[in-house]
Amino acid sequence: MGLTFKMLKSKILDKKRKQKLFLIPYFFTFASAAFGFFSVIQTLEGNFVVAAYCIMLAGIMDAFDGRLARALGSSSYLGMELDSLCDAVSFCFAPAILLYSWQLYNLGLFGVVILTFYLCCGLLRLAKFNITSASKLKEIGFFVGLPTTLAAFLAAQVVINNQWISQNLFPFLQNPIGIALFVLVLAFLMVSPIRFLSFKKINPQLAILGGFLLSILLVVSIWQSIPLFFLGLFSYLLSCVLYFAHSLIANKFEYF
Repeated sequence: MGLTFKMLKSKILDKKRKQKLFLIPYFFTFASAAFGFFSVIQTLEGNFVVAAYCIMLAGIMDAFDGRLARALGSSSYLGMELDSLCDAVSFCFAPAILLYSWQLYNLGLFGVVILTFYLCCGLLRLAKFNITSASKLKEIGFFVGLPTTLAAFLAAQVVINNQWISQNLFPFLQNPIGIALFVLVLAFLMVSPIRFLSFKKINPQLAILGGFLLSILLVVSIWQSIPLFFLGLFSYLLSCVLYFAHSLIANKFEYF
């Protein structure tokens, strides 16, 4: 009888501990949404660079919540849906408001249409991700379509480092038309069939370490006034696009 009571007590304590563990990933999920909200506020106040950094911070928070949930064994459908809703705020809505207030308001209705298209593509990308099971994603090891987080990162980096990027890499980003074309490319990539490496098979501890390293890289890029983060993201994007194009060409020639 005493042994049964101890086992029952142990199960109750384990259940309570597991319930408390749910709070840790939720904190990062809500922090991501909060930074997205702060970004919109800063945009409305005209602090565009600060608003862009808020989007970057939202992305860092988003990088931790899912991995922590899996590492702590506290994953749930509620957490997944909540994460998706927060992503819609921080990586779809907030970047659209920022890009419009920063430059694309100069294009009038055309700028509104471009950003509406970006917003809709981002929401569609999130919906498609929701119907892809986590086990399947882990098995295949890639995302289909550019993740909204990375699209928002690239948009934020263009705002933060526009002068350096437009002078050293892409001169067309010096005017609103060029920025609109850049936004269109991001929107199409989010709903494209292009495969982007997901890094889901990485050990959770290494993933957390990678998050800290990305944070350090962001600090170094600010300190040295060199957009290292943008260069890394752009290299990742370009390599995935080129690999997908190579795969299409190789498959086509297999039939001849």
